[in-house]
Amino acid sequence: MASLTLRLVVFSCVFIWRTQVTVSAPNVIQLQNNEYTDVLIAIHRSIPEDQQIIDRLKEIFTEASESLYIATRSRAFLKQVKILIPNTWSRQPHYLPPGTATFDRANIRVDVQNPLYGDNPYVQQPGGCGVGGDYMHLTPRYVVDKPYGESTWGPYGKTITHEWGHLRWGLFDEYGFDDPLGGSYPHFYVSTSMGVQPVRCSAYTAGRSENAVTGNRCQVDPATGLPEADCRFIPDFTRNRATGSYMFMQFLPQVEEFCHGGQHLFSQGGQPNPLSSHNREAPNKHNVMCQGQSTWDVMNKHQDFANGANPPKEVVTTVPDFELLQEKEPRMVLVLDTSGSMRGDPIRRLNQAATHFIRSTVQDDSWLGIVTFSTTANTYHQLLQITSAADRTSLINRVPSTVGGTTCVGCALLEGVKVLEAQGDPSGGILFLMSDGQENEVPYIVTVTPQILAKGVIIDTLAYKRSADPQIESLALLTGGKSYFYSGEQGDSTALNDAFTTSVLSRDDRTGGEATIQLISETKTLNTGENYYNQVYIEKSEGRDAIFTFMWNGGVEPRIEIIAPNGTVIGQGDPSYHVMSDNIQVKVPGVAQPGKWLYNITIVDYFYQQVDILVSCKGATPDSQPIKVTAQVSTISLNGSSPESTALTVRASVTKGYLPVTGATVIAYIEKPPSEDVDELLLLDNGAGADVTKNDGIYSRYFLNFTAGGRYSVSVKVNNEFGEAASVVVNGTGRRGNSAALSQNAGLQPIFLNAKKYRV
Repeated sequence: MASLTLRLVVFSCVFIWRTQVTVSAPNVIQLQNNEYTDVLIAIHRSIPEDQQIIDRLKEIFTEASESLYIATRSRAFLKQVKILIPNTWSRQPHYLPPGTATFDRANIRVDVQNPLYGDNPYVQQPGGCGVGGDYMHLTPRYVVDKPYGESTWGPYGKTITHEWGHLRWGLFDEYGFDDPLGGSYPHFYVSTSMGVQPVRCSAYTAGRSENAVTGNRCQVDPATGLPEADCRFIPDFTRNRATGSYMFMQFLPQVEEFCHGGQHLFSQGGQPNPLSSHNREAPNKHNVMCQGQSTWDVMNKHQDFANGANPPKEVVTTVPDFELLQEKEPRMVLVLDTSGSMRGDPIRRLNQAATHFIRSTVQDDSWLGIVTFSTTANTYHQLLQITSAADRTSLINRVPSTVGGTTCVGCALLEGVKVLEAQGDPSGGILFLMSDGQENEVPYIVTVTPQILAKGVIIDTLAYKRSADPQIESLALLTGGKSYFYSGEQGDSTALNDAFTTSVLSRDDRTGGEATIQLISETKTLNTGENYYNQVYIEKSEGRDAIFTFMWNGGVEPRIEIIAPNGTVIGQGDPSYHVMSDNIQVKVPGVAQPGKWLYNITIVDYFYQQVDILVSCKGATPDSQPIKVTAQVSTISLNGSSPESTALTVRASVTKGYLPVTGATVIAYIEKPPSEDVDELLLLDNGAGADVTKNDGIYSRYFLNFTAGGRYSVSVKVNNEFGEAASVVVNGTGRRGNSAALSQNAGLQPIFLNAKKYRV
């Protein structure tokens, strides 16, 4: 088979209710010579300033490093840990620039409680066996209140090592737990040789069984032959001899390692301890997900330890080196292609999208500059902090509208950095690079990449048409940026607007700031006299600064009417109705009424028109938690010539705050080269196949139907087609002894969903 390279990026997401989408690679942790480096912890900007959090994080991860070293049999420990401090906290002279570190890419997050888990540490883990998690979640109370943390979950070093097993190596819990939303794992089972046994690993763990509600001796359920539903295994802290496993009850004083499956696994690590032997019969989540493999079986297949990598080594100290970084104010430079290939409709669309972005989407107090490039690169506008309408107008007036020349992407990147440097250290600044073709002028991308990386800037990329240089997605991957794709086809016009809308200045994922919520993004081609009706739902948790935008591709402006839930009609002549050269905006004052809003478009031009419809708002209050969708793919590229099976996992997380939204209909659309054919893929949250956990709000599916090398555009649509979508509601706080099982008080609450497609 000929070599086949498949570039896969979630370039945009199509939704049917208010959502946002992020696509960026998580921070990459390195392990070399037994030392983990580049471990990133980030504190959310909503957390009040508290020096104790920083001090305790240092203590906790110092303990974790020692526990990790012991648990891995001297094969790994934490050498370098970076702590990203929000820009809402006081600046200190010893804080370093953030570089490419951002909250949304952090390996460990310090944030408010997930109501399902309370203060319980947990890892967001959507992948299968051996696939590391997205991030570890710690709460400020867990971090700061040491007596509470230790009395509830055990020694901090051991707890973090347990969670590291989820985060780094893709291990799962080895105990039973109850999940009121589905996907529970039993507490007892019938062994093939020992009769009824508690689910545990190792089987040597000593303890007793008792009713967790009454405290009495457990009764047998005659229907199952197993102990009654409320029966639990209670470990004996003093009589226990088992030394494993960290994924079972790491808080026991005797536990010091992960369970193993045999001596052959320790050819470089001494003799296996029989008291840490794996119990492959126990029907826990790890055995189910990993087909009975021990935790060390899985770990030894991970790149950290595969083929004898990082063999045991004695070290002088396991105390990490800590670096304190601090976020800066959002700073972005639009780096826009104005080469000859952008002539005509491409530059018109780019001008329209960039103008809308500056006028309506960029947050106040953000810094924005503009660079254009063709044969050379030029600064069209220096960085300007946006504090007024005049500032926005100043930037809009410099959005390019003329084209000509060849393509020098390397020039553009260097010029963008120069604009950031005019305001000081460029570290943490963003270059939004848009290009439609192959570079053909020096310096080339490969030449300037080392300089760009040394500056610590982040590069978001927009590939305008399939002819865009294939290297630009790699720039985003290397710098922690986001990748977008716009095919240039008539039916896909909102993708260009969406790329701007989901950039860092309008989102909270990187800085933890307040987000703009995209409610609708769609495009319609309409004939003379044709009417188009649609509706958008606004929840009570959203609606502040709501903006309806209608953009068209030349000719006479269409007639627009918007009807509020109370029947009020907003049309031409209304104070909130603003007509500009090629777009109409309706800005709803204050907080928009919750409920169903209608809009009607009538074409009055003599020719057909393509109209882009964008509706956005913010939360009803700065602390509101609207519904959010985050789309992911398992990799940015695949090699079709590999002997291994070529499969892509597509996921969409649907949440309200940290709480899952269940019962939604989630469809992925994969646009394939060379003919632009589109496959539809129904994503599922059923705990089967690619989906790891049922009803956790993460919808997943494998995609295998690749046709050719090139860019594959992946978009996601979420709706409430069957009326079953609901957000989880928690009465009280969920808490676990040693796992993140859902609260027994969790329930479901129906939610409003928009009824038509739109793209974010």
